[in-house]
Amino acid sequence: MTPEQIHTWLQIQQRQTLALEKMAASLERMTAALERLAPRTAPNYQYSLESFRSFDWSAIGATVERKDQHGAAIVSWNGQQYIRRSPSNKFDPAIWFSRCTGKAEDGSNAYERLITFKPISTAEVEPVPEKVRGLARLD
Repeated sequence: MTPEQIHTWLQIQQRQTLALEKMAASLERMTAALERLAPRTAPNYQYSLESFRSFDWSAIGATVERKDQHGAAIVSWNGQQYIRRSPSNKFDPAIWFSRCTGKAEDGSNAYERLITFKPISTAEVEPVPEKVRGLARLD
């Protein structure tokens, strides 16, 4: 290589290195922004109890890790495992998936719920007001 070719090659290498450094910095900023947007706690999605048996876990970004005769028993979401629970007491029937997150102030275990399957209320829905219908272009 001639001295001119070496000089040109070094300039190209410097530009490529600078471009890669800028790309790396942009990726770091994007990653930090996404981490701020990602939920830190489980969202406690609400679905009808009837939908439990055929629920599409991928719809909430979860995967079934273990099943039994009743359906999903342990699911993974956002790198955490959630265990199926259901009360056998006077409370309303429900199935939920939760995990222990540590201790509460009173010393009891603290939990977060990923999803709850429960009877959905069949209460009457309220009509959409005229002003809202117009703005939402529902007419």
